[in-house]
Amino acid sequence: MKSFIATALVLASGVLAASSSCPYNYPTELNNTESHNGLVFTVISSNPATNDRPIQLRPNPFFVDNFYFAGIDNSSSVLLGNLKDGGLYSQARNTVNQLYDLGQTGYLNQRDETNGTTRYSVGFADAADWPGQVEQEWYLSGGPTDGTYSLFHQEPLEIVHGFLLCPADIDLDHGAWYQLFYYTYSQQPYDFPGCESVGVRTTVAPIIENGACEIGGVTGTA
Repeated sequence: MKSFIATALVLASGVLAASSSCPYNYPTELNNTESHNGLVFTVISSNPATNDRPIQLRPNPFFVDNFYFAGIDNSSSVLLGNLKDGGLYSQARNTVNQLYDLGQTGYLNQRDETNGTTRYSVGFADAADWPGQVEQEWYLSGGPTDGTYSLFHQEPLEIVHGFLLCPADIDLDHGAWYQLFYYTYSQQPYDFPGCESVGVRTTVAPIIENGACEIGGVTGTA
């Protein structure tokens, strides 16, 4: 498997976190959105400290040019995503709650491989500054009555895959946080110490009028 698998979602510089007070946007066509439809992704975990927390983008101190870790902490801005043609793209919203595309692309960066299980850091960067092509094999599936859909990635039938949430072991100067990983294996999975297998989901609803109410995510200037 490639060392870098492009996915996508991302953060704008100088943006602020905001809470949500109305339904999440979503288009009528499930896996092909447009720029005015923002998705907030949450972690589904058995740990009360991380369950139902939105995925956030934490600045990566090891890269100068717009590179972020995906995870959960107490200081980073909430990710807004746009799913289109199998790729995930980042968005932000301006001060009147109107969404606009940021253009950064996310990556699965191979962190390690142990006993046949490969673990990838979920990171996000400007596609113009980072190698690889936009990964176009992400999709949402589910759709129970509460409008919750899970995020999946297409893999060969013999490959088991999913997300891990692990206590971060890097960039701890500003406090502890949890890092999001993606993993794959074909035989017996390796149990990474301290990590938990989690789901990544989004709540969807009919399209609301763009700018009509507070939708959460990040605030910036278009």
